[in-house]
Amino acid sequence: MHRRALFLSAALVALASANANPASGQELVMGMKGFTTSADPHFHYAGENNGFLEHFHARLVQEDAQLNLTPGLAVSWRLVNDTTWEFKLRPGARFSDGTPFTGNDVAYSFARIPRIENSPGSYQPFVRPIREVRIIDPQTIHLITAQPHPFVPADMAKVFILPASIGQDAKTADFNAGRITVGSGPFRLTEFRIGERVTMERNPHYYGPAAPWSRVTIRSIRNDTARMAALYAGDVQAIDEVPVSELERLRRDQRFGVHQTAGARVMYVAFDTDRDASPFIRDNQGRPMTRNPLKDARVRLAISHAINRQAIAERVMEGAAVPAGNLLPTGAPGTSPRLQPMPFDPERARTLLREAGYPDGFQLTIHATNDRYPNDSKVAQALGQMLTRIGIQTSVELQPNAVYFAAASRQSFTVMAAQYGSSDVTQSYRALVHTFDRERGFGSANRTRHSNPAADAMFREAITIMDEGRRNAAIERVMDKALGEDATILMIYHPSYIYAAPANLVVTPHAAGPLLAHLVRRR
Repeated sequence: MHRRALFLSAALVALASANANPASGQELVMGMKGFTTSADPHFHYAGENNGFLEHFHARLVQEDAQLNLTPGLAVSWRLVNDTTWEFKLRPGARFSDGTPFTGNDVAYSFARIPRIENSPGSYQPFVRPIREVRIIDPQTIHLITAQPHPFVPADMAKVFILPASIGQDAKTADFNAGRITVGSGPFRLTEFRIGERVTMERNPHYYGPAAPWSRVTIRSIRNDTARMAALYAGDVQAIDEVPVSELERLRRDQRFGVHQTAGARVMYVAFDTDRDASPFIRDNQGRPMTRNPLKDARVRLAISHAINRQAIAERVMEGAAVPAGNLLPTGAPGTSPRLQPMPFDPERARTLLREAGYPDGFQLTIHATNDRYPNDSKVAQALGQMLTRIGIQTSVELQPNAVYFAAASRQSFTVMAAQYGSSDVTQSYRALVHTFDRERGFGSANRTRHSNPAADAMFREAITIMDEGRRNAAIERVMDKALGEDATILMIYHPSYIYAAPANLVVTPHAAGPLLAHLVRRR
């Protein structure tokens, strides 16, 4: 073992001998790896943002910890006709400043989302299908869509509702500066420091059960060792993203509990198939290539066969992941049972490269984060080594999360490795796999501008089918083509979400990943 590893291990053991104080009184301190980029609930659709914002804001429809749709600011919903959804609003619901919740707040929130400036991940795909918010009576609204859209309830589980009383000129900067803190969630925001900490207090006007904590602090602790040290020392009482290297030792320590669930997210590899000359692909002499090999499905399939998903899940992720063939774990509606993880077959990979006209391979760079996901840098290095073994000389460039996604949004990469999470396979497809289409609001997470027009056409037809059984069967065929036959984007593994807390606390794991203060309770 290296001297540095020995030192860090000894430091953690020493900290473990300190008193791991449980949450005292009615206050809770949590340490999180990820941290929100904004306090504006309409600025950036991203996992860490959505989990953070759920403390302060509610939606018409909520998702429980198993991702089931449940009543939120709406108590029920039904399909009136193919283009009209009726939502019954919750009587007596109020915002944290005491303002009554009405249908006008829904209309205001939907109209505000397209006006958000410089959004790195827009909420527009969830409201774009809605042509009109029609207020029928104080407790009833109709959401009118331009065409049949069976996913309205699922979309409403993504959109936070703000009070119209904050005004038409409410800017993202006003939220970030603390000038606007009103919401309708279980807590009220009291302090927000980007990249540092957030404090909140129980919202007395929340429509649901009272939050179990009067005061909560969320600390941003991006470094895995520092986050574990804070837990062992009692500086925080709950953490997310437990490092997989610490799992065995933590499970043996009776003072703590480990809480884990399979995550509704996937680790993927995406390719630039848009440009003939992509910035990080070269021939074996190091010269830029004017013919992009990644446009050829045989090359993408070769890369997929070169990846040993089982080894990554078992060794690199130390069992905290399962190999993936679908956008969500097999069995979720719309996932294809025919799409199993691509078999690891280096010889088949080399054969496909020869058939595509690249018997000697080429040079490639994979870009990935080094501080966003569990073992993200190790996974990227493993991918690079596996591709190199079939003749694609692959280098890996790692960047911090904040730098990485800004560059990815500018289409700066040729191949990128990242993760995407959603409770709905159709949402995953339209955001991550579909060709970028600003007008439709599709491809919002398609940062390499990969494209499969044939699969996209099948998808757009499938999502208009109102019958759930027929729709899911049609979506399965889309996945077979895009993810299997054409390898438009590669699914690598489904990671687990892992949390830890003192033994006297219970953390309810959430399949979407957030560590939510109202889901941390005393035994």
